[in-house]
Amino acid sequence: MKTNLIIIGAGNVGAFIAYNLPLFKGEYNLMGFLDDDSEKRGKFLAGYKVLGNIELLNDLPTNIAVAVGVASPIVRKKILENIKPKGFYFPNFVASGSWISNAVSVGKGLIIYPGVSVNYESKIGDFVIINMNCGIGHNTTISDYCTLAPGINTAGFTYLEECVDAGIGANTRQNVRIGKNSVIGGQAMVIADVPENSVAIGVPAVVKSKM
Repeated sequence: MKTNLIIIGAGNVGAFIAYNLPLFKGEYNLMGFLDDDSEKRGKFLAGYKVLGNIELLNDLPTNIAVAVGVASPIVRKKILENIKPKGFYFPNFVASGSWISNAVSVGKGLIIYPGVSVNYESKIGDFVIINMNCGIGHNTTISDYCTLAPGINTAGFTYLEECVDAGIGANTRQNVRIGKNSVIGGQAMVIADVPENSVAIGVPAVVKSKM
């Protein structure tokens, strides 16, 4: 029997899941999308309807699966803080074209695109999004709610704290720690620790501002 599925977020991440359900383990009956953007309501994405705002979850049974396809770590965290206590099921959507080594711990609610490689003794937290062709080095920690854009490479022992948003093609040196809520610019090369609530850009990456 297929599990009923709701996707929160009628945007690019949600569309990826909807278009590519056969890539993931499990059998799902996608009911549609929920999104708080009133301009999207009633429209269709990937052939599925935007049913209404997120509050509609209150009218649904808690045995359904929920995927939060929202790219922003901060927004995703806020959404999940509101809906997690209601007891919904948050499966992992790990594409069949990705590789996760033995001795890797993974959380729940993950969205992992094709071409991702995660090396041994790494830790992937809850509700993390890792986009196409990322390489996660051994002993890397990616904490809850982080978002990695396509083509990111982390060296071994990299540590991303909660809600890091890393731009396309960014890279890290070994043993670098990036503080929570920080943003790493596209193509940046992070060779030193980045404080929390910071924006770092460039090669090598330099902290340009505090959020």
